[in-house]
Amino acid sequence: MKNLPSLGAGIRLSAWAVAAACAFGAAAVHAQQAEPVRHLVRDGDTLYDLAQAYLEDPGQWQALARENGNPNPLRLKPGSVIVVPDALLRKKPGGARVVHVSGGVRYTTRSGSTGALERDMRLIDGDRLSTDAGGFATLEMADGSVVRVAGDSELRLERLKYNLTKKRADTSLVLDKGRVESRVSPQRPTRSRFQVDTPLMAAGVRGTEFGVSMREGSAATSDVLEGEVELRVARSGATARVAAGLGGAVATDAPTATLTPLLAAPDLSGVQALQQRPIIDLAFPALAGAVSYRAFIWPAHTAEQVASNLVTATSRVRFAGLEDGDYVVRINGVDAQGIEGRPVTWPIRLKARPEPPVTIAPPDGGVVEQTEAVLRWTAAEGAIGYRLQVSRDQAFTAPLVDEGMLSADSQAVRGLASGNYFWRVGTVIQGKDGKPDAGPYSDPRRFMVRLPVGGKLGMSQQGDEVVLSWDGEEGQNYLVQVARDIGFAGIAAERRTAERKWALESLPAGEYFVRIQATDGDGYVRDFTRPQRFRVTRTVRSGDGSLRSGDGQEIQLP
Repeated sequence: MKNLPSLGAGIRLSAWAVAAACAFGAAAVHAQQAEPVRHLVRDGDTLYDLAQAYLEDPGQWQALARENGNPNPLRLKPGSVIVVPDALLRKKPGGARVVHVSGGVRYTTRSGSTGALERDMRLIDGDRLSTDAGGFATLEMADGSVVRVAGDSELRLERLKYNLTKKRADTSLVLDKGRVESRVSPQRPTRSRFQVDTPLMAAGVRGTEFGVSMREGSAATSDVLEGEVELRVARSGATARVAAGLGGAVATDAPTATLTPLLAAPDLSGVQALQQRPIIDLAFPALAGAVSYRAFIWPAHTAEQVASNLVTATSRVRFAGLEDGDYVVRINGVDAQGIEGRPVTWPIRLKARPEPPVTIAPPDGGVVEQTEAVLRWTAAEGAIGYRLQVSRDQAFTAPLVDEGMLSADSQAVRGLASGNYFWRVGTVIQGKDGKPDAGPYSDPRRFMVRLPVGGKLGMSQQGDEVVLSWDGEEGQNYLVQVARDIGFAGIAAERRTAERKWALESLPAGEYFVRIQATDGDGYVRDFTRPQRFRVTRTVRSGDGSLRSGDGQEIQLP
C-alpha cells in the first residue's frame, strides 16, 4: 500500500493530514492556574500600550482596567503594578490549542504550575510540555500549522504570536529532548516564521512538513518530507539548507551540519492487515541502514489523533490497549546519526473481541487412544455460544468439524483414525445490534489420535508353520520381534512388514514373547507394544509308538 496522500503543498496530503480538513470546533479555554504577569509601571505607560504589548489587542484595555481597579488608562502611576491575568493571556491571538492528547502528557506554565494536559487547553508563550514514553500531543497554531509532540519529549513554547490584521505568524519552539513533527502552513508574508530550536541547532521554515529530534548529549537532527528547512548550528552560526528527501544532523560541538538522504520507507507488504489478538504485532523485514524504528498508530481517518507511539530497536512493532476497529500504522527507520527516514503507512483492522476461551483438553500435543476425542474449553463470560473447527491441517483449509454455534463448553468428535489433528474454538456474544458477534478463533491446538496396536494378538500353528496376527490400521508399517526372554535380550526372529500377519517356520518348540512397533502413515513411530507370550509345539512319534511334544511330554489322544 502506498503512503496516504498529503495536504502540505496543496496537491498531495501527507499521512498526518487525513483529518486536517475537518473543523476542530470552538476551543474551550482552560485556565492553567498560572501566576499572572505583574508589570511595573514606568513613566509614559498606558493601559492601551500594555494591552497591545501583553494581549496583542489594545481593545483589551478595559479588561485590564477591571482587573486593576479601573485606573485612569492614560495616567498610570509610575512604580505601581498592573496585573495581567493568565485567563486574558490565554485568550489573546496566537498561542496553541491542544487538539489531541494520548498517554501521559504534562504541562508546566511559565510560573511553575503543572498539571495533566487536556484536549482544548490553550497554551501560550513560556508553557512547557513533557510526554511520557507512550505519550503524544497534537497542537494547532493560530495560522493552522500543526505540531505533534512524540513520546519521551520535552518541548518549550518559547513564542506563539499571531497578528490577526497582517495574518503574520511568529512561532518559536525549543526542543530539549525527544521529537516534534510539524506541518507548517505556507507563510507568504516575509516576516512570518516558524522555528524549532534545540541546544545544538535551530531549524527554520516558511511552510513545509518536517521533523526535529534531539538525543540528549548526542545529536540534533532534522528530516524534511516537504519543502525546505534552514538549519543554523548553535556553536558556529553556520547554516545549511535541507531539501525534501534529505536530513541534517548536528553532533555535539560540531561546527557544521551533516546532510544525508533519508532512509527508504520500511516494507510492510507482508504485515497482516487483520489482527486478531489484543496486542497488535507487526513484524517486517529489517531496513538497511536503520538502527531503530519509530512507529505511530491512529484510528483510520483521524490522523492527528495518534493513539500510541513508540521507538524500537528491532523490526517488530507491538501496540497494546487498543479497542477493536480500523487503524493506520506509520513506521519509519532511524539511521545511526538519529535522522528519521521516510515513513510508510499501512491499514490495520483489529478484531480481537470477544476473546476466545482457553482450551483445556486435550492438551496441546496430547495423545488420544480411542476413536473419540472430547474437546473442552473454559466458559467465556457473556458467551451465547461457541464456534469450533477440527482439521487435519493447521491452516484449517478443509475442516472435518465446522460448528458455528455450540451451546456447551465441550464437544465429542467421533470416528477418528490415527493421525494428527488441530482444533480451535471462538466465542460468540450478542452484539450491540442484537445480532451474534463472533470473535476470533483461539490459536490452533494439536492432538494426536493413536489407536492401540497389537491389543488383539492371534497365534495359530499348522505343522511347522506358526502364524502371528494382530490388529492395526491402514497405512501402518510394523516392526515385529520375537524373543525367548521377556526383556528381548536376544532376538529369535524379526521382520518389517506392511501386513498385519507374519508366518514363521522352523521355530523350535518352546515359550516365546512377541512385541510390535507400529509406524503410522504420517511417519509417527510408536513405542513397542507390551510383550505377549505364546508357545510353539512340535509333535514326534517315539519308538514305543506314543506321541510326544518337542519337549518330551507325552500327548494323550482322545
